[in-house]
Parts: sequence; C-alpha cells; structure tokens
Amino acid sequence: MKGLRAHLCLWHAGLMALTLLLLAGFTYALLGGVLHSRADAALTELADTTARQIAIALYSQPRAASERRYPAFLSDDLRNWGRYIQLVDPQSHILEKSDGLDTHPLPVSARALRRGLEGRTTLETFPGLGEHPVRVATVPVQMGSRVPLMVQAGTSLEGVEAALQRTGWILVVLTPLVFLLALVGNYIVVGRTLGRVDLLTQTALEIQHSNLQRRIRHTGPQDEIGRLASAFDEMIARLDQSFQQVRRFSADASHELKTPLTAIRAEAELGLMADMSPEGYRQSLTSVLESAERMSEIVESLLLLARADAGQQLLRRETVDLAELTLETVDRLTGMAERHGVRVEMVESGEAMTEGDPLWIGQIASNLISNAVKYTPREGRVEVRVRPSDGWAELMVRDTGIGIAADDLPHIFDRFYRVDKGRARATGGTGLGLSITRWATEAHGGEIAVQSTPGEGSVFTVRFPSVGS
Repeated sequence: MKGLRAHLCLWHAGLMALTLLLLAGFTYALLGGVLHSRADAALTELADTTARQIAIALYSQPRAASERRYPAFLSDDLRNWGRYIQLVDPQSHILEKSDGLDTHPLPVSARALRRGLEGRTTLETFPGLGEHPVRVATVPVQMGSRVPLMVQAGTSLEGVEAALQRTGWILVVLTPLVFLLALVGNYIVVGRTLGRVDLLTQTALEIQHSNLQRRIRHTGPQDEIGRLASAFDEMIARLDQSFQQVRRFSADASHELKTPLTAIRAEAELGLMADMSPEGYRQSLTSVLESAERMSEIVESLLLLARADAGQQLLRRETVDLAELTLETVDRLTGMAERHGVRVEMVESGEAMTEGDPLWIGQIASNLISNAVKYTPREGRVEVRVRPSDGWAELMVRDTGIGIAADDLPHIFDRFYRVDKGRARATGGTGLGLSITRWATEAHGGEIAVQSTPGEGSVFTVRFPSVGS
C-alpha cells in the first residue's frame, strides 16, 4: 500500500509541478502582454492626437507649410517633463521636442521614416537610452497623400518592467508554496483513501471458507471505494451460497446413494446368512437389481448435470414441432398414468415450432408430465397444452395434485430438493428431474415457471423461442 501511495503521490507531484509551471509562465506572459499593450495604446493615442492637431494647424496655414517654415506646435503641456514627444520631418530632422528630451532625443529609425511616409504607425523599443528601455510610437501627420511631419511619442518601460519583476517574484514564491501544499494535501487524501482499501484487503484476508458469513458492511459514502466494498460483500455472499449448495449437494448425494447401498448390503448379508429357497433368492436379487438401477439413475443424472455445468453437454439444433413431440410423449406415458389412476389429456395442440434437440425437448415434456402424474392422487387429471404465445412456443402442464407450498416454490429446481421426501422415494424420484429440466430449458434459450396452490394442483409452463414453420 505504501508503494502505491508513493507512486500516486509522485505522479500527482509531477502533474502538479508541470501544471503550476505552465500556469506561472502563462500568467507572466499574459500580464506582460497586457501591460505592453496598454502602454502602446497610450503612446499611440498621444501621438495620434498630437498628429491630428498638427494637421489641423497646417491646414489653417498652408503658406507657412509650403515654405517649410513651421510654427511651434507643441504646447506647454506637451513640453513638460512628464512627456517624451518630438516632431521630425521626412529627413529625420528634429523640429521640436519636449523638455525631457533636450539632452537625449528619441532615435529616428529608417524603418519608422519609411513606414511614416507610407502613412503607417510604427512602434519600437530602444534600449540604452537610460536605465530602462524606451518604447516609441511614430505617427505620420497626413496632409492628404503628403506626410510633411511625423510625431514621435515615447515612454520609459520602467513601470512595466517593475510590475513584471514584482509579478515574477510573487510567482517564484507562490508556485513552490502551492506545490508543497498540494503535495501534502494529496499525500493525506491518498493515504485516507488507500486506508479504506487497506481495510478491505485486511478483511478479505481474514475471510476463510469457514467464516464466509463475515461481511465488510461499509458504512461510508457510496463512492468508488464504497461500491467496491458492496461488490465484495455481494461476491462473498454468492460464494457463501455456492459453498452451502456444494455442502448440501454433497450431503444429499451421499444420502441418496447410501439408501440403495444399504439395501444392497442388507440383501447380500441376508442371502449369505439365511438358507432361503430359490424363490427367496430370486426376490433378494430382484431387490438388489432395483437398488442398483436406482443408483445408476442417480449417478447418470449427476454426471449429466456435471457435464452441463462444465459446458460439455452438446445439443443438436433442428426444427421441432413441439405439439407433435408432446403428443408422442403423452401417448407414451398414458400406460404409466393409468397404473396410477390418473387421466392425462392433450387439451390443446396449437402450431408451435421451435429449434433444438428433439431428444431433450421430449425429455422436458416427459419429466413434467411424469412428475405431474406421480404427485396427483388417483382419479386426478393432468392437462397438457401446446400453443404459440407472442414469439414463444409454449408447453403447459396442469395437474390436480397435492400442490406445492409457497415456501418450497423457490427451491423446487434445486438439486435433490423434494417437497415430500417420503412420497418422492416411494415413487422412485431422485430429486434431480426438475434440475435437469431447468438446465435443458435454459440451454435451448427458454424459460420455465411454476404456479401452485396446495391441495389444488400445480401448473408448469415452459416456453421456447418460436421459429417459422
């Protein structure tokens, strides 16, 4: 857990450091751009306003302008020490300048002259004019298509550089501080989160097959960890249920096999200890054979279910007429029903085609009908219906038997489960028939359901996907 905690913290630290560096660089660059843009806008506005005023004055004195004798255009306000402004002609001669430029006039570059003669404004930065660089805006004074003069306005970038320097120091101090605070916070949060995971791990290690009833029972928020704990509890519950089923299955299988084995042993001991007549030996061997056949039936059913659980029981696929197949099953079981004093009737035989293995679909019908006959008292009745139903081929078996209690209904498809264990053994049941029926039904993509009322009878309904005839 410590390794995972350190790994997550290192990843978070790397991403946080990269994010903070990018954010600091972007902030610094954005602030520099804004400050320079505002300085440029102020310079350009000053130079442009002065150029317009000069142009108006020149228009009012065309004769002086034509003779190249210019009056003083810069007012006292423009000449004071707070202004850096000067006038130049196209030959880069300085005609006027503010008081602050007496000893250090603004440079006039060839580029600014060329662009000024084309009627365009030029913005330039000149280092070496003082302690700080100077930003200069050169704006032409336009007289129609003619540019007799150019106005240059300048300002020191001292304020911009000071603001950027202060911002840089703030970012240098705050960025590592924020990084450290985020790193510590992340370490604490990751530790608390992984602590919950560690609790899950410890609980999982403590759960053994002998105490599968134990649960985590998470009481915190239902976030990812909470859902993981709930899923873990559900998984343990399913495992507990599976272990219980295996234990119950093993006990039931042992009990079911023990009964015929005990009968075989008793008959064998009786035959060895007693001096019986040939008829007595015949009866004893007949009893042994019946017990052996019962054992064989149980073992074959168990092997079939084991192959089904392992996905090794293969089914054929062909179109099956469910009504015809069920009618054949009813005819085959009529003799058994008569011996039990029960009447079996096919009361409905609609056209219902499905796809599957005829052998297994016939076995499903046989299991349901024979089960209904076994649990129906004499003079009772079993009705069989086959019909199409909303895209399904439906087989329904209704009896007037003893019925099934509501508490037993959820378990009747469990292996070796019997509603009436004494009656089931008397009729030769193994407790596996309905389990096999459910497996075969679901293997064909079908559904099986049961409704029952104690003392009135039961209705088993099996539905298979319908196909065209």
